[in-house]
Amino acid sequence: MDATHSRATFLAFHCRGVTLVELVVALAVVAILATIAMPNLATTLANQRLRAAGTDLVSALMIARSEAIKRNAQVEVAPLIRTDWKSGWRVQTVDSGEQVERKDALGLRVAVALAPDTIVYERTGRLAVAGTTQVEFRDGEAGSTLSPRCVSIDPSGLPRLEMGGCR
Repeated sequence: MDATHSRATFLAFHCRGVTLVELVVALAVVAILATIAMPNLATTLANQRLRAAGTDLVSALMIARSEAIKRNAQVEVAPLIRTDWKSGWRVQTVDSGEQVERKDALGLRVAVALAPDTIVYERTGRLAVAGTTQVEFRDGEAGSTLSPRCVSIDPSGLPRLEMGGCR
């Protein structure tokens, strides 16, 4: 075998390229698959944001209840921006205003309903208001089929997260 023949064989096996037509077909297939997957991804992300918002509020409520008992003082959970729970919330003592916990703004498409102005825990760990308090997180997009999340706080102060709308 001569050097020219072995070099030609090497180039034939190792220097193959892609034609423009093959590249365009591959990109078209990727674009079609992405178009099909995008609505599912957006729905999945919105569902995860609803679950996270509900879980984060339950966590903040448990911290507030624990701090009220520990400090023997009132502790409140309140939105960062007056009555706008979508802005996030903070857990703070009522007397001194010392912040214990903070949650930043909720994600896109998360809407909040039924929430009171503030949620206050007494030094006993019970709610300051009689009855059950509820906060509902739902998808803010019109016509959504995502199931809302309901955070219910019974008069003893224990929060519970349920899938489905508040009753």
